[in-house]
Amino acid sequence: MIPVRETEAWALVDGDALRRVFGTTLLDGALGLPQSANAVEAATDPKASLTSAFSATNPTERRRKQGVAPLLNALGEEVSLSRLRRLAAFASLESELRLALRQLRILP
Repeated sequence: MIPVRETEAWALVDGDALRRVFGTTLLDGALGLPQSANAVEAATDPKASLTSAFSATNPTERRRKQGVAPLLNALGEEVSLSRLRRLAAFASLESELRLALRQLRILP
């Protein structure tokens, strides 16, 4: 199981996905997104960063009350795998998953 903190950090790596899901055209800087993969992984409170990015979009009162949590699945579907692979933690997860699937003879 992947900790929620990790998935929240992973969502920060793809500003384009955030823009699509949040429904905004704000650039990464205006959303307060980390500028590099290393900065994403160094974020001490990715939930706060994600919430701050969401708040920067000036959501409606109803969306603000719901918060970011209902959007995490959509973010997971939208985030770019190539951008995720820039993150050491994701690359490690992917490598371990491939190894396990090979050991189970699901992958060659």
